[in-house]
Amino acid sequence: MTNRNNSTARLLSLYAQIWLYQFLGIAIFAIARLAFLFTLGGESLFTTNKDCLLLYAWNAWRFDIQSITYVTLPALLVSLIVAFFKSERSYNRCKKFIRGYYSLFWALVAVLALAEFYFYQNFNTRYNVVFFDFFDEGPLGLIRTMWEDYPFMGILSFMLAVGGITFLAGKYIYNRRIAVRKRAGTIPSIISLIIICGVTFVFMRGSVTTYTLQVEAFIVSPDDNINTTVPNALYMLKKAYKERKESFKLKSDGQILGESGFSSFEEAIRVAALPGRESNSSLEETLFTTMHKEDTTAQPNIVLIMNESWSRYLMEFDKDEELDLLCSLHPHIKEDIVLKNYQSVRNGTIYSLENVILAMPYQHYFQSYYRYDSLETSIAYTLKKSGYSTRFIAGMDPTWENLNEALKVQHFDRVDGRVQIMNAIDGSTTSEIGVYDEFLYKYLAQELEKENANGEPHFIMAITTTNHPPFTYPDNMNLPPLTDEWYNSPSITGNENVKTKYGLGAQYSNRCLGDFLTWLKSSSLAENTIVIATGDHNVRSILNYDIIPSEYKHAVPFYVYLPSKYRMSDTAKRTVEERFGCHYDILPTIAAFALKDNAKYLNIGNNLLDTLADNERYFSYNELQTLSPANVDSDSIKRMVEARETLLKIYFQRIFNK
Repeated sequence: MTNRNNSTARLLSLYAQIWLYQFLGIAIFAIARLAFLFTLGGESLFTTNKDCLLLYAWNAWRFDIQSITYVTLPALLVSLIVAFFKSERSYNRCKKFIRGYYSLFWALVAVLALAEFYFYQNFNTRYNVVFFDFFDEGPLGLIRTMWEDYPFMGILSFMLAVGGITFLAGKYIYNRRIAVRKRAGTIPSIISLIIICGVTFVFMRGSVTTYTLQVEAFIVSPDDNINTTVPNALYMLKKAYKERKESFKLKSDGQILGESGFSSFEEAIRVAALPGRESNSSLEETLFTTMHKEDTTAQPNIVLIMNESWSRYLMEFDKDEELDLLCSLHPHIKEDIVLKNYQSVRNGTIYSLENVILAMPYQHYFQSYYRYDSLETSIAYTLKKSGYSTRFIAGMDPTWENLNEALKVQHFDRVDGRVQIMNAIDGSTTSEIGVYDEFLYKYLAQELEKENANGEPHFIMAITTTNHPPFTYPDNMNLPPLTDEWYNSPSITGNENVKTKYGLGAQYSNRCLGDFLTWLKSSSLAENTIVIATGDHNVRSILNYDIIPSEYKHAVPFYVYLPSKYRMSDTAKRTVEERFGCHYDILPTIAAFALKDNAKYLNIGNNLLDTLADNERYFSYNELQTLSPANVDSDSIKRMVEARETLLKIYFQRIFNK
C-alpha cells in the first residue's frame, strides 16, 4: 500500500475512533438530561408533552453534537496532521493523545453537568452569568465555598470515575482500525477530507439552514420544565460566559458625569430640564413623577405593538396609496393619530425593547448579570401597581436574548412566544425567525377577548417578526402586486429581488396590523382598548439617504387608536401629529390614561397626546440623531437629552452597585 493509501487509512481510523469517543459524550449529556427531566417532573413531563418529544430529542441532539464537535476540534486537528506522517509511531502516539484528551475532557464535562444540578437547586436556573461569581472570590475563596457548600469529595470521586471509565473504554477504541481498499489513492484521500471537514462544519453550526443553532431552539413545548432541559451544561456555560463578556461595566457617579461633560450632579439635573423637578431634588425625585388626576373613568386596556423594521419613510412614501404598501392599514392611518416626527431611541430590536420596557440606557442589559434585578422603571411594574394584568407576546421564541427570563423579573405576568401561538391558533405557520404576523395578531385578539372577560384592565405588549431577513412569508398572502414606481424609485436601492422582499415585508406587516385594527374596532373591545403601535427601528439597507432627508434615518411610525370617549377634535389631532417624539414618550403617554391617582412612574419624556401642551416643548431623540422644531435650538435639546441619559445611567448604576 502506498504512503498516500496509508495516510487515508490512518485518517479514517483516527476519525472513527474520535466518533467512538464522541458517543461517550452523547451518553453523558443524555444521562444528565434525563436526570434533570426526572428532577423537574418525572414521567409526567413525558406524558403531557408526548406530541413534542420528537422535536425535543432532535433539538437536544443538535445542542449535544454541536458542543461535542467543539470539544473534538483539537483531537481532529491533531489527527489530520498526524495521518499524513509516514511514521506508524506518530500514529500510535496520536491515538494515545486522543485517549487521554477525551478521558480528561469528559470527566470535566460530567462534573460540569453534576455541578449544574447544585447550581439549579440554589438559583432555580441553569448556568448563567451568576456562575462566575464563584471565581470572583479568588482561588482560596473558591475552594472554601466548594468545600463548605458542596459535596466536594463526592464530586471529585465522580470526576475520577468518569475519567477512568473513558480511559478504560479507550483501551477497546485504541485497537480499532479501519481498512481501506489497497488501490485507494488521491481521490479517496480528498473525498475523506471533504466529508470530514463538511460534517464538522455542519455540526459546529448545529444547522444546515440560514441561521446557526440559537437559544430559540430551547423552546419545543409550552411547558417551561421540558424546555429547560433541552440544552446541555457545556452550552449553557458557553452562553453564560458570552453574557459575562458582553456585560457592561459599572462606574462611579463621577465617571459617568465626566464622560458626559457635566461638572456635577446638580448641573445634570438643571440641564435635563424635567418639568416640575428642582435642581436640589434627589435622583429618584428627578426621574419619577406622581400622577395627579381626578378622572374616575374606567381604566382602558392598553395594547402596545412593536412592529419589526417599521419605516416612517415608507409610510409617507405611500400616503396617496399609489404603491399599495399600506394595504388594509391605510384607512386606519387616515382615521387615527400618526406622528410625523418620531424616532426610535435605539437602533436594534433588543435595545429598543430594553429601552421601551425599562428606559435602559445600557445595551445588552438582558444579557447581563443585572437582569435579575426587578426595576421600578419597568412599564409592566408601573401598570401592575395601578391594577393591570401584564402580558408579553412575541412572534419569536422568547428565549431570544433572555426575554423570557428577564421579563418575568420585570413584572410581566406571562410571556408567550412561537410555541404558545402555534398551539393555540389552528393552521399557524412559522419562518426561521418566528411565527408569521397574521397568526400573532390572531393570538393577540384571542387573548384580549379572554382577558377582557375577567373585568380587570390589562396591558399586552407584542412584537412582530416577519418583516425581517431572510424575508420568508406564509403561503397565500394575497397581497397586491408591487408597482413599477416601487421598483423604479431612486430612493429605494438594491436589485429587483431585494426590492421585492422588502416591499412584500412592508405590505405584509401593514396588512396584518390593519386587519387586526379592523377586527378590534368592530369588536366589543373597541370602546375600552387603546392601541399604540411603533417600530423597533427603521427599515435597513434599502433606503437611499443621498436622496431621502436625513430626518428619516431613524424615523419609525407612532400610531394611536383611541376609543371614542378619548377622541380629540380634528384641529387638536392635526396639532398632535406635527409633534416630535420618541420611545421615551410612550410611558408618559400611556400613564395619562392608565394610572391611578398618586401612582409613581418614570417620566423623562412627554405625553404626546396632551392637547394643552405647546409643541415647542417636544423633541425626538435617537442615540445617533436629535430632532426638534425649527424654532428651537437643536444643540440645547441635544444637551438636555444627554443630561437625561446621564441621570438614567447614574440611577441604574446605583441600583446595580447595591
